[in-house]
Amino acid sequence: MKLINGFTKQQGTSLLEVLIAVLVLAIGILGVVGLQSVSLRSTNTAHERAMAVILSETLFEVMRANGPIARTGAFQMDSCAGVVGIPVTADWQQDVKQATSECADVAWNDGVYTITMDWSDQRLNASSVVVMEVRP
Repeated sequence: MKLINGFTKQQGTSLLEVLIAVLVLAIGILGVVGLQSVSLRSTNTAHERAMAVILSETLFEVMRANGPIARTGAFQMDSCAGVVGIPVTADWQQDVKQATSECADVAWNDGVYTITMDWSDQRLNASSVVVMEVRP
């Protein structure tokens, strides 16, 4: 090796340098893959919550359109069958079940409807709940 100003001239990279660079790159790629996985799970959970809110607002609009009936507590539901005589509620319950895999509970108390949607999020091993209230 020839000396240039007191330093040795390097002819190329060593195998050790290449292995370290590949290791650093692999760790970075694994981090990105893990981040993508968490992002997908969170996106699905956010979608389910958004659908629950949209479906609640849909039922509220049906109640507002049928104000006199809604003020009697006729939209109270505790099963997936909906309300007898109001067929749109059975369809609504089926939409809720499709979006969240559980049916909603609609309670009537002192002139206020409370919609509770409670479902198990299997991707995050957690329970999700959306509760909304409306006075028709």
